[in-house]
Amino acid sequence: MLLKFIKRFQKYKVKEIKINGKKIKAIVAETSTKRTIGLMYTERLSKNMCMLFVFNRDGRHGIWMLNMKFSIDVLWLDSKKRIICLKENLKPCKGILNCEVSYPKKRARYIIELNSGYVKSNGLKVGSMASFNAQS
Repeated sequence: MLLKFIKRFQKYKVKEIKINGKKIKAIVAETSTKRTIGLMYTERLSKNMCMLFVFNRDGRHGIWMLNMKFSIDVLWLDSKKRIICLKENLKPCKGILNCEVSYPKKRARYIIELNSGYVKSNGLKVGSMASFNAQS
């Protein structure tokens, strides 16, 4: 519940990014607090929305589905914004004890969380590219 309270006071930037040449709006999580909260407690994402997690350095950054209300597809990108790992249709956790963390196979700089089905319907695969300015 504390994270739900903290989330109310976070101000998020929204930027347009391209994934495999297709434009989509991204809610940017560039601080540790925003990355921790992620899409927790969010009722849904609009069709052409995603969340972009920006990290200061490459790492095996994991995600979990605690306090999530819908399934998502997840992309891990390297520092060149190339998809290095993806997972489809991750489902919300039933509780903290049964909540697995998903990690990429390689070190990543960015994570993109999308509505479930986006990867398949847009033909994304390892090696596909994204483009965005991570700084602004």
